[in-house]
This record gives sequence, structure tokens and C-alpha cells, in this order.
Amino acid sequence: MNWRSVPKSRNTFFHFLDSDISKFACEHEDGLPDLSSASTLLLGSDYSGEKNTNKYSVYSFLVTSLDSLSKWEPKRLSIRRNFFSDKRRMSFKRLGDNQRRRALEPLLEAANSINGLSFSIAINKKCNSLFSDTVPLDLNNPDFYAYKKWKTDVLRKAFIIIHFFGFLLAGCAREGQNVIWFTDEDDIAANNERIYELTNLFSWISSGYLSFNLGHCRCGTSRCDDGSRQIEDFLAIPDLIAGALAEQFDLRTEKASKVFWIHRGDFSDKTRRITWWFSDTKNPLKRLVYIIDPTEKGGKYKYSFFHFHNQGE
Repeated sequence: MNWRSVPKSRNTFFHFLDSDISKFACEHEDGLPDLSSASTLLLGSDYSGEKNTNKYSVYSFLVTSLDSLSKWEPKRLSIRRNFFSDKRRMSFKRLGDNQRRRALEPLLEAANSINGLSFSIAINKKCNSLFSDTVPLDLNNPDFYAYKKWKTDVLRKAFIIIHFFGFLLAGCAREGQNVIWFTDEDDIAANNERIYELTNLFSWISSGYLSFNLGHCRCGTSRCDDGSRQIEDFLAIPDLIAGALAEQFDLRTEKASKVFWIHRGDFSDKTRRITWWFSDTKNPLKRLVYIIDPTEKGGKYKYSFFHFHNQGE
């Protein structure tokens, strides 16, 4: 089984997530990628739903290996040559552009070849904080003095992202693997100093989930790109997924809270195309979605878990 149960999850909402993924992995042997032989894991993340009008905050993660990405590289370069006249960046928000729009499906099709896991979490903005305190870190502790200058909402966002990555690594990583994490270039990684502080948070929080030792852990953003747009194109995958999911969840109603729409008449064209690709079950890139909503019956949260696996196989 390509998932190791995460003991740290006991008595938290991660317990429900761990139970759902463990059950899914037991029932579907090929439902999760096998990353055990990789020497280096590559993580990518992007986020959507940050406007006041959005109902959900969406965090999209991609976990793969450096070797797997090297197999994707020739396809990516071919798309760059055939669809782009310059080095413009691919993103959900910019798909009104003709070149990006034509490149969308070829890029998604190329992403299908990546042996990895796309995991997305959508958190209803009506939910209370996932942490017991408003600020998820004791800023009176001298060891955390550097984080006093972080805005509370930015620090909280960083904690959510890193806790989920720590959880995912505990479930699918192996002893001694190196980890490289590239994140969207936003407030949690606004400059080199903040990236350094983010790396320290990443090491500290993720170690709380792990029952084994990883190798080296590094963090970066698309600013690390060497001009080839390799990192930007890698981050475009979670960016496109997060954007499409945020649009879908803005249309979500209480009556259809247990439904994941593959197609709706009120989807934009770009969300329709991405969602249709996202629901494909027969590729090395596996897809999982987890949704957290508030409950009206006294419990803290209610959860919806969606996976995309052909039940007939």
C-alpha cells in the first residue's frame, strides 16, 4: 500500500483525512502513486479563493519525484515551442490569452504522465480557525521572534499549507528522501528572508508528523527559475487545479454539498476543460480532493472526500 497511516493525526481533523486516504489506498492498490524509490521528492503548491467573494480557500498540492518530472520535461518543452511565441507564464487567471488557451489541454495532457499525487483541500470560509488560537504560533517565545513581523493571516496560511504538506509527506514519503518545495510567489514567500523563515517553519512543523528522518529540505518559488520556465510550468499544474476548484466551490450549495461536478452549464470554459481533465482516472497523476465545511449540529467540522478512480477497473 502506497500510504503509511499518520499517528500524529489522532484527535484532529487529520484523523478523518488519514482514515479516508488509508481506506481508499487499501481498496485501490493503484489509487496512489508509489514514490518510495525516489531519492528526491518535488513538491509544488498554489492557492486560490482569496477574494472576499470566494466561499472557499483552496490549497492545491502536487507531490512527485525529480525523476518523474524529468520525463515530463520533453513534453513541456515541446508545448513551449509549439504554442508560445515568448516566455509568458501559464496560469488560470490568464487563460483569456489565445496562446495560453490553446496550450491548456496539451499542458494538462502532458501532466498526466507525471507519477505523483494532486491533493487539494478546500476550506469553507465560515469555518473557525483550524488552530486553537487566533495566532498559530507563540510569538512570545524568543525562538519565534522572526515571525512577529508576519501578518497574522499570512502566518496562518503558511501553517495550513505546511501542516498539510507535513501530513502528506508522513503518508507517502520514505526515510532519507530529499524534499524540494516550490510555492506560488505570494505573501508567504515574498522575499529571500521570508523564504528562509518559511523553510524553518517547514522543517519544524513537518517533523512533527514524521516518524522517520528525511534528507535535505529546501524551499523556493518561481523566482528560482533559470529562464526556461520549468518551475513556472510545474507550478502551473496546481495553479490551474486550484483556480478551477475555487470556481466550482463558489457555485456549491448545501443541497449538493456531497457532489463534485464534472460538468455544469454555468462553468466557465476554462473550468469546464480543467475539471473534465481532472476527473480522468487512468493516468499516473492521481487526484484527491478534501472539503471542510462548518457543521450546524455542534461538531467542529464536516468533511467531504472525493477521489477519481475507475470503479470498474
